[in-house]
Amino acid sequence: MPVRRNSARDRARRELGQNFLIDRGAARRIADLLDPSPVPVVELGAGRGAITRELVHTGQPITAVELDPHWADQLRDECPGVRVITGDMLEFRFPRAPHVVVGNLPFGITTAMTRRLLGTPCWSEAVLLVQWDVARKRAAGGNQLTAQWSPWYEFRLCGKVSARSFRPVPAVDGGVLRILRRAGPLVPFGEHRRYQRFVEEVFTGRGRGLTEIVRNVTGCRVRGLPALPRDLTAEGWARLYLETT
Repeated sequence: MPVRRNSARDRARRELGQNFLIDRGAARRIADLLDPSPVPVVELGAGRGAITRELVHTGQPITAVELDPHWADQLRDECPGVRVITGDMLEFRFPRAPHVVVGNLPFGITTAMTRRLLGTPCWSEAVLLVQWDVARKRAAGGNQLTAQWSPWYEFRLCGKVSARSFRPVPAVDGGVLRILRRAGPLVPFGEHRRYQRFVEEVFTGRGRGLTEIVRNVTGCRVRGLPALPRDLTAEGWARLYLETT
């Protein structure tokens, strides 16, 4: 049985939904998922540096973002080649040059950080350790957030990380979500706000089945649609938007 620690720092970490990854094998698998191209890496929520140490072996330039000054200072001492930023990942200014992103996201801000990341340019892929159910649902599709961003990104599930791999031990397992920016967008990015409003209106629209919902929302009768909004693929959403707007 793992020993539960009750220091002020541990209590604060639990309140923020932050859990340190201590499984070196899991950290290595996460680092290995990144494209080996020699582009800079931004690591979010570096914590004690489990993933950071694996990233160092790639030889890529690394910027690690950590909110807690204690752990940020420790990272500077232990990984002198890493640029460490002490600050909130939700406020971090991402590079304007090409880069990739990796991170162990605090469970309490997973959705907020994911939304911010998806709206940020210049990164080509992100490998994120999040709650298992969140990773599974994002990759499977069928939810509004994924549908709103699927014309520009692919979401892939890359495995489960046991709750025992973290300290403090969370109540749920973690999941690794890999997000890849599409080389060829399904909808022009300049239309993303209009497209996302369209997706929201369809998801929240009234009607018995998707065909009736679309007719009520757009005034268009579209044949061959699946039963519900959650059943549409990324390509299906893009095609529906382009045909009805």
